[in-house]
Amino acid sequence: MRGLLELVLEVADLERSVAFYRDLLEMREVVRWGDERPGVWVELGPHQVLGLWPPASGGPGVAIHGSRGGSHVHLACYVEPGSLPRWERRLRDAGLASEEAAFAHGNRSLFVTDPDGNVVELGDWRRDWQGEPVARPEAKQPPGETPPPGPGRPHPAAG
Repeated sequence: MRGLLELVLEVADLERSVAFYRDLLEMREVVRWGDERPGVWVELGPHQVLGLWPPASGGPGVAIHGSRGGSHVHLACYVEPGSLPRWERRLRDAGLASEEAAFAHGNRSLFVTDPDGNVVELGDWRRDWQGEPVARPEAKQPPGETPPPGPGRPHPAAG
């Protein structure tokens, strides 16, 4: 195994689900299929996507076989360290309730229910399930700003 490729959720209202995942949870829309087979893919992480498919998009031999749907799906996504208060405010401002939980190793998560009843966990985890440190990508810098000095990045004044 190399990691997650995709996760597909059957959704009752495609645009309502797109508004939740793309607009509220800030997952970038990657691909939108046409009306002949509606569906939207949003980015979960590098090379990882979440598919949002109405029942008509499934069928024999394609992802949600027979459009049988699921119930009580739980998916978890890493969020930026220290960002849970911002996420809680954002969810509250959108009229959604969330629950916070604390776990071993200082890990914390927020849980929110999507428009189709799936549970989405936003995890600020310092250590993984085995207690190993979670590798974090470097913070993105706004355009035109220089990243701070660090390993492999000398101070700009150093010459």
